[in-house]
Amino acid sequence: MPSRSVVTHALVLAALAGCKFDPAGLAPGEPPVDAPGGPGDDAAMPADGGDVDPDASTPAVRFRKALTIAAGTVDAALAGFPLYVELTDGDLAARASAAGDDLHFVAADGSTVLDHEVQAWDEATGYLEAWVRPPSLPSDASTTIYLRYGAFASPPAEDPAGVWQNGFVAVWHLDDTPQGGAGDITDAAGAADATSVAMNASNRVAAVLGDGLTFDGNTEQLTFTSPLTGATPHTFSAWVDQDTVAHNSALIVIGNGACAQARWLHTRYVGGLVAAGFYCDDWGTSGVDVQADGWTLVHWTYSGTGAQSRLYRDGEAAAGPFTHLGTQSTAGTAGYIGNAPVAFGNPMGLLGTLDEVRIADVARSAEWIAAEHANQREPAAFYAVGAEQGLP
Repeated sequence: MPSRSVVTHALVLAALAGCKFDPAGLAPGEPPVDAPGGPGDDAAMPADGGDVDPDASTPAVRFRKALTIAAGTVDAALAGFPLYVELTDGDLAARASAAGDDLHFVAADGSTVLDHEVQAWDEATGYLEAWVRPPSLPSDASTTIYLRYGAFASPPAEDPAGVWQNGFVAVWHLDDTPQGGAGDITDAAGAADATSVAMNASNRVAAVLGDGLTFDGNTEQLTFTSPLTGATPHTFSAWVDQDTVAHNSALIVIGNGACAQARWLHTRYVGGLVAAGFYCDDWGTSGVDVQADGWTLVHWTYSGTGAQSRLYRDGEAAAGPFTHLGTQSTAGTAGYIGNAPVAFGNPMGLLGTLDEVRIADVARSAEWIAAEHANQREPAAFYAVGAEQGLP
């Protein structure tokens, strides 16, 4: 009498003999993985991006990782906030393209493409620096976006101008190598490329967010076309490593060298203090000293209406409000970073290093400025990175 296992085996073989199998392992009528409309086609991706790894018979070629900003990370809801992303990730090194042109971001729904800019990419280590603009960052709920990479048929292209559309009129990452040619220092916002003067490749050095530019306190500077006129509000900001010097150090200067027709921010002024003003209507007694303090994030906001200035240091209110008494009417197209023309005093060359110099035509809120500092100072603490997920 045959054993139970032999009988069972015979019954299974008999049942299988009546079944037909597709060689690709697909159900009858199911399109193959690479067919239009099949599991490998971008257009057929589920609304949530597909958070289940594909079957082992169809190995994943597209991937994503969640980036989650926890509730309470920001102090107030922020719309259009450019998020700084910095990762060194073995999964990216193994599966992103050599050029990094497949790297892109989508919203929590897994399909809405977000504006992004890749600032740096190293395929060997999987090191990524990027900026992405989530729709919003609420203070009372978490926000999740996805970094996607791999063999996407038509990955979304970078759109730096889209990232920097919310009030930014100039954004210089200062990752460029000075060449001395017109517009050799890129404005990521798109309208105010700067030109290096008396600078070369040796001025490009490691900084806070990638590289930055060092200035010798003499003639080295960047020039650009000023994006601000009249009495419009503004925010000037930069990471600065300011050396101790005996002369004034100009960070940003725009407009004409005439009363009320300019705007200037110095990281070293009379008494060694940070100062700001409009020429003849100035604030030189802020009490804020950043000399020899290492990397410091400085913001100067001007309200426009009400004519109030405030200074922020490393994301926190440091001085102000200071009320200007004159009528501000910025005029002219001149712009300078790291120096100023003779009309503003001589010498004015900044001795130190700069990174992420920006101008906005809005006065940023204290909550926005605090979020910028937190995100840029410790990006890994600002968001959590999820495990790699394969996409169908």
